[in-house]
Amino acid sequence: MDLLQLRYFQAVARYEHISRAAEELRVAQPSLSRTLGRLEAELGSPLFDRQGRRIRLNQYGAIFLRHVDRALRELDDGRRALRDARDTGLGRVSVASETLLTITHLLGSFRAAYPRADSRLFQSTAQEMGRQLRAGEVDF
Repeated sequence: MDLLQLRYFQAVARYEHISRAAEELRVAQPSLSRTLGRLEAELGSPLFDRQGRRIRLNQYGAIFLRHVDRALRELDDGRRALRDARDTGLGRVSVASETLLTITHLLGSFRAAYPRADSRLFQSTAQEMGRQLRAGEVDF
């Protein structure tokens, strides 16, 4: 199973029409049909009910679609996060301190230099800061 199959399945499920989905995806209808057939064979279950030229998402397809939508949404979010981190040159910085007053000046300078950086602040006890650092929850 690959991403292309999942995107094709998602489009066909949305339209419940092979030709419209093929048009949106800019692929040939026979190629789209073959791809769906391979996906169904790999899953061991039909995802659509076919009646002549009509195609309808069946109960198995509806179940699978919920997971495909969620998976593809996560991947798209991951791409956006990576692009944003790459564009800023810095993704996220997490800092823990017993009192945030001691780092106010440093944080202000950092934010001025990297206005698009995502910074997270945690006010913690010394013991909790050690745990957060070991667990990778904070950077500093």
